[in-house]
Amino acid sequence: MDKNRISKLVKIFFVIYYSVGVTGLTLTATRELFISLMPLSLLLSSAILLLFHRHWRKTHVIVFISIAIAGYLIEVLGVHTGQIFGSYSYGRALGFQIAGTPLLIGLNWLMLTYCVYAILEDTKLFWPIKALTASALMVLYDIAMEPVAIRLDMWSWGGPIPLQNYQAWFIISMIFLTVMHLFRIQVKNRIAAWLFSIQFAFFILLNITLRFF
Repeated sequence: MDKNRISKLVKIFFVIYYSVGVTGLTLTATRELFISLMPLSLLLSSAILLLFHRHWRKTHVIVFISIAIAGYLIEVLGVHTGQIFGSYSYGRALGFQIAGTPLLIGLNWLMLTYCVYAILEDTKLFWPIKALTASALMVLYDIAMEPVAIRLDMWSWGGPIPLQNYQAWFIISMIFLTVMHLFRIQVKNRIAAWLFSIQFAFFILLNITLRFF
């Protein structure tokens, strides 16, 4: 089976997979089950994404691991100080935690950073413009995700979602994306843009459906 056919099948899989997720998380009868499966979903999506990464280099591995670790440590500081994103705490939905922070949150930062980097990679824009645009995409994604994350016990805020949270998302994304550009990470991935788009749509749909259930 050629690579184009495989990538098409994976894209179809993601559409079905996340559509089932919307249904399962919307219906009260199945919501708890699907919340418990969210860590597995994040692991599966990230693994498939990285399987489609081409031209692996030692530098790629070092940068990707560094972003995942840095993302986790930033979140630990954020939870315990309230000085980065604002005052918030994690719930149970993202799985096993150390220092009040899910280990998988670092992987989530890597997955999203990788996806938006890939989306802008093939454009002819100067790299700082690419990084700024990709960071803006990250913030838009977070805006769509936040209400759903609160409802599904991914995390909670001490009050209204602060503007500081979105500012931090932009700055941290910009730093991670700049690192990838400075190390000249080449990303040719057939499913990165698709996965990001499907997840974005996933949260938008949940924002709508959860209003009725």
